[in-house]
Amino acid sequence: MTRYKLDYFSTPNPQATVRKRSRRWAATFVGGIVFLAFALLFFGGLDTAFRYRGQHQSLQQQHDALRLRYDSLYAAKLQTDKQLNMIRKQLELLQKSTP
Repeated sequence: MTRYKLDYFSTPNPQATVRKRSRRWAATFVGGIVFLAFALLFFGGLDTAFRYRGQHQSLQQQHDALRLRYDSLYAAKLQTDKQLNMIRKQLELLQKSTP
C-alpha cells in the first residue's frame, strides 16, 4: 500500500492566491481612498462652517456697532431738531413783539 503525503500548504494554482491578495489589496486601497476623500470633505466642511461662523459673528458685531452709532446720531439729530424748533418759536415771538 502506497503512503500518501497530504500537503495542505501548497495550492494547486499559485496565481489564484496572488489574485486574491491583489483583489484584497485593491479593495483596501480603494476603500482607503474613499475613506480619505470623505474624511477630507467632512473636516473641510467643519472648517468652512467654523470659518463662516466667525465671519458671521464679526459682521454681527460690526452691524451692532453701526446701529449704535446710527442710533446715537439719530438721537443727536432729534435733539438738535427740538432745539431748532424752540429757537424758531422764540424768533417768531421776538419778531411779533418788535414793531
